[in-house]
Amino acid sequence: MRTQPDPNQVTHPLHVARQAALIGGAAAFPGFLVGATYGTLRTQTPVIFSLASGGQWFAIATTFWGVRTAILNQTGLLNWWNLTRGAPLHPRHDLNPSREDRVRASTISGAITGFSLGFLFRGPRNVIPGTIMFTLFGWGGQHAYNYLDKRNSDVIRKEQEMREQGEVKEQLNWLQRVAKSKWSPMSILTDEEYERMMNEKLLAVEAEIALIDEKIEGLRKKQNDMEAQKQKESTSLDKQ
Repeated sequence: MRTQPDPNQVTHPLHVARQAALIGGAAAFPGFLVGATYGTLRTQTPVIFSLASGGQWFAIATTFWGVRTAILNQTGLLNWWNLTRGAPLHPRHDLNPSREDRVRASTISGAITGFSLGFLFRGPRNVIPGTIMFTLFGWGGQHAYNYLDKRNSDVIRKEQEMREQGEVKEQLNWLQRVAKSKWSPMSILTDEEYERMMNEKLLAVEAEIALIDEKIEGLRKKQNDMEAQKQKESTSLDKQ
């Protein structure tokens, strides 16, 4: 009876092809939408243009991801090849690729994708520009992903350290995070800050009311003095 290979030691090519096809299928959908939109606005055959666009996006994503996965699992694929020939397996050192390994794999995958599909879809004249462009896309995209992944890992590590120290970090949704930003014209107040702000406004209103009451009292006093003066003058005239 033939034993099943250890998946941690062997990577089957069909597994690589399946992953690449799934990524290509996911990329084909937005490619189809972009092609349909552009084809409707600029061409007389939007259906054909959208199908061609979706097919190109599928081919690009499938090729890129297939090559990248193969590079990151090269020892596993080599072990599969050795297993088919009855050769001994090699110890795997590619199960946890570093950020540098991912950058290298994405850069090489971009170059191969740009070279092969540039020649296939655009002809020999576009091989060099396609290779350069997709190489930069692979290199830059992986660096951007590594940066975001590192930042997210740092946030998770800090939250774990705070939990271990008994500190609880305030959980904010995306709108609250935007409002907390120094560039936001809005701000988020706690219950205590809101109560203090309302008390300050209430004191300001009470002070204004007190000033108005003083003015009203002054006007009433002035009016009473004027009425008393008029009554005094009227009494004097009556005596004369």
